[in-house]
Amino acid sequence: MKAEIVATGTEILLGQTLNTSAHYLTGKLSELGIEVDYHTTVGDNKERLGKVIIQGIERSDLLLITGGTGPTEDDLSKELIAQVFSLKMLLDPTSLERIQEFFVLRGTEMPETERKQAYFPEGSQVLPNHQGTAPGVILQKSNKTVILLPGPPTEMEPMFKEYVWPFLEQKAQGDMARMYVRTIKVVGLGESDLEESLQDFVGRKNPSITLLCKPTEMHIRIVVRGNATESLEVLDQAEFAIRERLGGRVFGTDEDTMLRLVSESLKKKQLTLSTAESCTGGTLGALLTEQPGSSDFYLGGVISYSNAMKENFLGVSAQTLAQFGAVSAETAREMAAGVRERTKTDLGISITGIAGPGGGSQEKPVGLVYIGLATSEGIKANKFQFHGGRNSIRQLSVQAALDWIRCYLLKSERG
Repeated sequence: MKAEIVATGTEILLGQTLNTSAHYLTGKLSELGIEVDYHTTVGDNKERLGKVIIQGIERSDLLLITGGTGPTEDDLSKELIAQVFSLKMLLDPTSLERIQEFFVLRGTEMPETERKQAYFPEGSQVLPNHQGTAPGVILQKSNKTVILLPGPPTEMEPMFKEYVWPFLEQKAQGDMARMYVRTIKVVGLGESDLEESLQDFVGRKNPSITLLCKPTEMHIRIVVRGNATESLEVLDQAEFAIRERLGGRVFGTDEDTMLRLVSESLKKKQLTLSTAESCTGGTLGALLTEQPGSSDFYLGGVISYSNAMKENFLGVSAQTLAQFGAVSAETAREMAAGVRERTKTDLGISITGIAGPGGGSQEKPVGLVYIGLATSEGIKANKFQFHGGRNSIRQLSVQAALDWIRCYLLKSERG
């Protein structure tokens, strides 16, 4: 099933509104194995919107349109769909009653212009809007499916979940040649390295792979087309082959996140963790506490941004700071050991580095980061050289710290 998403609204083209709906809908359609071939944005212009709708219906099996379902003159989506399919616009009494109730509950009289929202192309399945006044539409005509949804995400997303998702799920299940997707998540490899490692996969059609760059990791998107049994088997085989090749660089699939995997592993092993951060300024600690139940494993941390804090709160020796500097393996080890000792945790992790944009030198350039890990087995430090802006370096540092904890926990699990 080929799909296209059309976003209407001049405010999107002017940059006044961010089109988050296209991102949301594409993700949801991918979960159903529905391939999105086009994203189109068009302003509130009758002629241009009409052309976009005709084009979308001609080249796609499924057309989702957000916006243009309201009461104003520039809300044209329903009328143009009716025009394209030569359908009459009919009043839906139930929708009109709901719209009237909406205003009664607010103690105001319904403006006459609101009646427009209760008219739909004949043959439409009307989708109630429990968050606003503009109902949605599912229309199936001439082997094409058109779905109209309100523009505001606060109205569109609940309507999609309650009415559109079940409809599309059933429709996708009836498609024997549907698309099945799996995402393999990789850390510590760049796009070019990953492409070289998977060169023999590149260019295949079934399964096909796409490499997706994320801020702190890479995603390998595997797509298989066919029936369910054979497609899932092909996905499993492809995932196994990729894991064999990339080893520990693969940390999860689909909805897995590094944070959740590390958190669950710490809980399962009943281990506690503390953090000592310099250049990341508490970002790792903040991220850990976003995870529900983090108090079971995360006891706290120290933001030791200055040398004095490193020395006074973590016990980093003045000699170490003078001889090797704050950004060094030696300091990272002492920071990790110090926070573990003071908090009495099983693991202590530290981050010290140069996030930039200033502060770097030829010997210690911007992006140089040392991460320390203190456990009952000893204290180690690893060196990293990250690239990018200040925020990017901080994010990469945090991801590297989480990945080291993940790898340590996996190793201890295997014995």
